[in-house]
Amino acid sequence: MRKLLTSSVPLCVLVALLGSGCAWTDLKEANQRYKESRDRLVAENNRLDSELKAARQEVQLLQAEIASRGAPAPAPAPAPETRLSQNPAPRREQNTRNDLILPGIDEKDPIAVTQTAQGIKLTVPHQVFFASGQAKLSSRGQGVLRKIASILNQPEFSGSLVRVEGHTDDTPIRKIRHLYPTNWELSTARACTVVRYLVDRAGVGSGRIYPAGFAATRPRAAGRTVSARSKNRRVEIMILNQSA
Repeated sequence: MRKLLTSSVPLCVLVALLGSGCAWTDLKEANQRYKESRDRLVAENNRLDSELKAARQEVQLLQAEIASRGAPAPAPAPAPETRLSQNPAPRREQNTRNDLILPGIDEKDPIAVTQTAQGIKLTVPHQVFFASGQAKLSSRGQGVLRKIASILNQPEFSGSLVRVEGHTDDTPIRKIRHLYPTNWELSTARACTVVRYLVDRAGVGSGRIYPAGFAATRPRAAGRTVSARSKNRRVEIMILNQSA
C-alpha cells in the first residue's frame, strides 16, 4: 500500500502542472480580451467626446452669425444622441465627388478625398491595409499611410484633430471569435493599428489623433451583395474642423 501511494505522487504533480498550464493560458486569453474591450471603450468615448465638441462649436458659430445680423440667438441645441441600429441606413455625404485636390495624392493612389461638414475625409478600402479578418498592417498599407502622414503634417493641417475610423461589413465574426468576438473589436483594432503606425513610424503627433471603431453601423452601400459589403469595409481618416 505504501509503495502504491509513493508511485502515485509524480502523477499528481503532473496533473497539477498541466492544470496550472491550462489556467495560465485561459488567463492570458482573458487578459487579451479585456485589453481589446478596454481599447474599444476608450475609442468610443473619444469619438463621442469629439462629436460633442464639434456640435458645441457649430452652435457657437451659428450664434455668432445670428448676433452679427442683429437677431436674437436661439438657445443652444442639446448634444446629438448616438443611437445604434441593427439595420442602419447608408450615410449621405455633403459632397460625394472625389474631386478635392490635396498635394501628394494622385489618381493612382487608393485614397478617396471628400469634403464633409466635419472636415476632410480620406477613405481607403480595407484590403489596402489588412487581410480578411486581420488587424496587421500590410506593406502596401504602410506606404499609403506614409503618404497620408505627409498630408496630416502639412502646415495647413498640422494643428487639426484627426480621427481614424475603422468600418466593417455586417458579416458576423466566426473563425476568429477568440481574437475579435464581434466586428466592434475588429474595427477598433484596425483603427488602433493605423493610429499606432502614424504616430510611431510616420511622425504624427499623438496628442492630435485618436481611433474609433464603428463596426457595421455606418455603411456606405445598402444591401448584402459582395459589392456593397466591399464598399462598407474601409478605413476613414477624418481631418476635423477643430484644433487639437
